[in-house]
Amino acid sequence: MVLINKAINEVTIKLVYYGPGLCGKTTNLEKIYGNPKLENKGKMISMSTETDRTLFFDFMPMELGTIAGQKVRVQLYTVPGQVFYDATRKLVLRGADGVVFVADSQSSMRESNTESLENLKTNLRLNRIDPDKVALVFQYNKRDLPNVDSVEQMNAYLHPGNAPVVEAAAINGAGVTATLRAAVARIIENLKSNVDTTLYEAPAAPPTFTPNVGRASARPAEQIEPQVDEAPFGAVAVEVEPDNPFELAAEVHNPAAERGDLEALLDGATAVVRALEEALETARRNEASLRARLKG
Repeated sequence: MVLINKAINEVTIKLVYYGPGLCGKTTNLEKIYGNPKLENKGKMISMSTETDRTLFFDFMPMELGTIAGQKVRVQLYTVPGQVFYDATRKLVLRGADGVVFVADSQSSMRESNTESLENLKTNLRLNRIDPDKVALVFQYNKRDLPNVDSVEQMNAYLHPGNAPVVEAAAINGAGVTATLRAAVARIIENLKSNVDTTLYEAPAAPPTFTPNVGRASARPAEQIEPQVDEAPFGAVAVEVEPDNPFELAAEVHNPAAERGDLEALLDGATAVVRALEEALETARRNEASLRARLKG
């Protein structure tokens, strides 16, 4: 949901990186954050878990020129890939304007990729976001590893349709900024076209989600040249026609509504922290139980 702050003449869009555990979501954001071409970055906020090296979420606002005379701020988020953080994933997706689905290219990860993509569509619907209309970009990550599926094979089981597909090796920086450019361009295109991504029909009950507990193999030496110094938004046009794509949103903006949005975001953040604490406590109990069984 695009947020417009008329007081500071700023538009905020939200982009979420989604995918199975250890697919490279956090690596993408770390590479973007470390790119010297990006200035005016806010502080990266992260929350770690004891059960996985994946960060709980990353928040990174940054300036992106102007659209129709208004400054654009992009908020980037990652979501945890593990199944026991599903409640957190739903919360982080709330109000998303675009999603980057990061798929692990290894052949052994087909099932995990498919399950995570279905989980993404389910959680978008639960947040009343239409999966067919939201700005969506697919990143086929880990192309530097052996035993990876071809792009054609991945297209065959992920069915990206008209969504852009970017090959990447995030660990080396290859394809990271290209993915970001494509995602921001899709969001801007939706805004210019006044695409309503709201899902008005009632979402169906979520299916049972069974995680694939397999983990990615260790990485060999770098095989793809890093590309982190490319201009992050060189291919994104931020100038629009005289028609203001945010005109309708600006008309309905008022301080009370903005305060309500901020309160909703605060409630969401509080719920996220609570969900993390509960999941962490559950993970600790499971760890203790497993250790006790091994000793027995």
